[in-house]
Amino acid sequence: MDVIDVEEIARSCRVLGKLEMTHAQLGHVSKRVGDTEAMLIKGKGPAEVGLSYTGIEDVIAVDFGANKIEGAEGLQPPSESFLHTWLYRKNPDIKCVIHMHPMYAQLLTACDKKILPFFAAAPMSRVALDDLRTYPRGIIIADDFLGEDFSTFMGQSSMALMQGHGITVTGSSVADASVRALDLGWTLKMTYLAYTLGNPRTILQEDIDELKRTANETGRLRGSSGGETGMLATWRYYCAAAGEGQPAI
Repeated sequence: MDVIDVEEIARSCRVLGKLEMTHAQLGHVSKRVGDTEAMLIKGKGPAEVGLSYTGIEDVIAVDFGANKIEGAEGLQPPSESFLHTWLYRKNPDIKCVIHMHPMYAQLLTACDKKILPFFAAAPMSRVALDDLRTYPRGIIIADDFLGEDFSTFMGQSSMALMQGHGITVTGSSVADASVRALDLGWTLKMTYLAYTLGNPRTILQEDIDELKRTANETGRLRGSSGGETGMLATWRYYCAAAGEGQPAI
């Protein structure tokens, strides 16, 4: 296993755990191994640790049949490895998959509350502008049938809610998927709080159109750099906020 890839996954797990994207040891981060039918993923089993305490020794290699290839004794593939493997199978551009159980995702989907573009602070507002749908089944994605069904449901979307369950996010890199997951987590929290106050009012359609137009803008002369450069700056912030220092990116 490549040490840099393994450390990337371990760091992402720690940051997501420390920033309360899930509870205890629940959830997993994976990364596709090159062009092979294999991935690196946080291991589960008798020797597993909480997400916030993930080290490189907690990452294992798993094939697309959800079988362990390499890793420490006492660790085994997550039951939901099929969620990851089928997303990789369906879309070769996906390099990282993150599955977490944010409290606000579970509450909002349980109460059928929509994620609305009611605030304009980018990038969180853009999460609500995407086709953010909810997978209707509240079930563990623990076999090939469910893995294929869920990956078909996600299609080309990079984010999905899961009924009473959590979220799944994909990205072009571990940093990309991690930032997307954390931005989604913040949006879900804001949405939950808005509903506790009343009925959120969306921003004007012309403002929604402008946010969509500038969503993937790069090389800006003012404000965030946008694009991958802006995403990496955000990832450095999240790492620092979690006490993880500066990632080697």
